[in-house]
Amino acid sequence: MRLCFLLLLSIACTPTVPPAAEPKPAKAPDEPAIQEITIGARGNLMAYDQGELRVRKGGTLRITFVNPAEATMDHNIVFVQAGQTQVVAEQCTDEGSLLPNAEALKKVLGQSQTIQPGKSTVFEFETPAPGRYEYVCTVRGHSQTMRGWLIVEP
Repeated sequence: MRLCFLLLLSIACTPTVPPAAEPKPAKAPDEPAIQEITIGARGNLMAYDQGELRVRKGGTLRITFVNPAEATMDHNIVFVQAGQTQVVAEQCTDEGSLLPNAEALKKVLGQSQTIQPGKSTVFEFETPAPGRYEYVCTVRGHSQTMRGWLIVEP
């Protein structure tokens, strides 16, 4: 009897633990909110430090573009529709501009400011549909070697 009483007493005195809170549903893995990429110029080599960038479809791309302190030239990065790199670069060169005009902007997905050595800039644009896109530096004379591919995967 005494054993039953102690057992009942221990059960009655055991604190109850509230149920765990329901976890909030996570964002589906195929729907990234913001994908961050850092890319830079390779000093005075007139090239980017990455020739290909890979991202997943959906969300926003946040690009940090870095022009290292050891460089002696200004640089930028302009993301364009595939096959439009030369058109955009030539328009900038022909007009003596660093950034595309209104007509060329129709082919541009996103672009940085032109920055001096030792500086960086951040910009965002909506991730395009799956496919291959290009990026290029539109500073006069740079577009022949400062270019690469943006690959958007499903």
